[in-house]
Amino acid sequence: MKTIVLSCFFALSGISTLSAATLEASSSQPVYPGTTIPRLSIVSGSGKTSYVSGVIDDPTDPAATEGIWFNAPAGSQLTFKSGTTSVVKVADITAEEIQPGVFAVRIKPSGVGFSKITVSLSGATDYTIQYAASKASGVPTQTTWLTGSSDASAMCEVGDGYFFVADDETNVMRLYSSNFSGMPLKEIDASGFANGSEEFDVEGATVSDDGKTVYWIASLANNKSGKAKPYRNRAFSTKLSGTGFEATLSAGAYSEKFRDAMIAFGDANGWNFTASASTSNKMIPKRIDGFNIEGLTLKTNGGGVAYVGFRAPCVPKKGVTPTSSNRKYAVMAPVNNFTSIFSGSGESSTDVQTGDPILFDFGGLGIRSIERVGEYYVIIAGLFEGGGTPKTYLWDGTTNANADPITQGDHLKEMSLNMNELVGGEEGHPEALTVRQDGNQLYMNVVSDLGSVDMYNDGEENKTYAADSKKKPWGKFRLDTFVYTLPETTAIKETTLVPDFSYRINGNVLTIGGIAAGTNVKAVNLDGRVVASAVANGAACSLVLPQGRAVYVVQAGEKSMKLVVR
Repeated sequence: MKTIVLSCFFALSGISTLSAATLEASSSQPVYPGTTIPRLSIVSGSGKTSYVSGVIDDPTDPAATEGIWFNAPAGSQLTFKSGTTSVVKVADITAEEIQPGVFAVRIKPSGVGFSKITVSLSGATDYTIQYAASKASGVPTQTTWLTGSSDASAMCEVGDGYFFVADDETNVMRLYSSNFSGMPLKEIDASGFANGSEEFDVEGATVSDDGKTVYWIASLANNKSGKAKPYRNRAFSTKLSGTGFEATLSAGAYSEKFRDAMIAFGDANGWNFTASASTSNKMIPKRIDGFNIEGLTLKTNGGGVAYVGFRAPCVPKKGVTPTSSNRKYAVMAPVNNFTSIFSGSGESSTDVQTGDPILFDFGGLGIRSIERVGEYYVIIAGLFEGGGTPKTYLWDGTTNANADPITQGDHLKEMSLNMNELVGGEEGHPEALTVRQDGNQLYMNVVSDLGSVDMYNDGEENKTYAADSKKKPWGKFRLDTFVYTLPETTAIKETTLVPDFSYRINGNVLTIGGIAAGTNVKAVNLDGRVVASAVANGAACSLVLPQGRAVYVVQAGEKSMKLVVR
């Protein structure tokens, strides 16, 4: 569950109090913690209009918690009107003088829809807030609402709870906080990163082992009418510098070879992806025999290998001709030379080398997102066409001989996450996730594409109000945080190493032998965080590891050993 901090992050420098009967929106507004970046887009000045969207019962809604800041003479009595009191009651619009002459006007919605809110001061020009409210999350403390985009499609975490998200309707990468609802902190147009002038339809993202590169892949699909969209045939890399709210992206390399390579991969395994991707037959991507990429992750300890997951088509076993009744399995393609494709800059001429397919029995669902965590992978599965109920699986990376489908058991488990609420409209589905492990707990951020959802009960799709729309800017998408507890540690398996010291495991207590007294011993997880440490007081030293499956590097002086905790 998120830790929610609700406090005013003031940026009041330069605000002067007013002596005349003047009411104006301040040029300084509530900001993200530690930054000067506002959480709402407010037009400063007198007699202006701002567009604000909120969510019922959202504990981090900036307009409801921090408020919209106005300058007026100290001690002023502001008054309010609400054009639609079923959406916002007048009693739920309040003003607090947070310092002399500076007023925080807070708006708490109680219904779904629109309301024209008027802020007034006797003798001054009114200020207008065109306000839009959407329904509450089923678990408000697990959800944040991000504005300026509606069709969230891929994401990567950049530290301190911040992440970049791609929108499959534009080529703009936006930086958001996972802890606070609000507008993006940064917008970066990625069109020039991959020589594009139309939208790429980015659907997957993964971060390099060293955290310095983000890889992105487009859908590689036809459009919704079955027509060719060449700009969707791309995968590209971006250089990642800085962390948290200071993170930024710059151009890396790109490839236009992935669509042809993925079609050839399917054809070589007997599934006729040429037909699935046909433009002459106007094959749309959202059908069980269509062609549509949505998942991307690097293989753990994989030497530059990546896994590309298909939302569609679903396929039979390798070598079996697809029919209307045997398309049961989700398919993933290993790309054996993935990182080397993007080792330079500009357009890559390196051919895409694929490996043997990996099939999953998700009950007819395709892959919507995949993310590695330690030695494991979290996979979100969903319908090829939209609708239905998504499911989430934990996979340990084990593949089957002869590409036989992986079924639920020791290597693949359905995770007990309630994602029913994330279903709504054609595209109201989980689209991307990031995963962080702390001991035996997985913390998952899941974003949903809400572009086709009617958020305001007005018969309009949410994407109508996205930042690139010419209509009023009320577009938003949701991020939900889930926590999953891994099974307790039962064994430790050595995978690589320099094992010139001995070890044994009893429960989650690891004892290292063959070291000198006074040696500093520590276990470090894949994020570089020390999870256990001790100083040897003899020829052995014991560390108490967190419960749960994980990967650690155990260091004792100059010696080190990598362990996989099962």
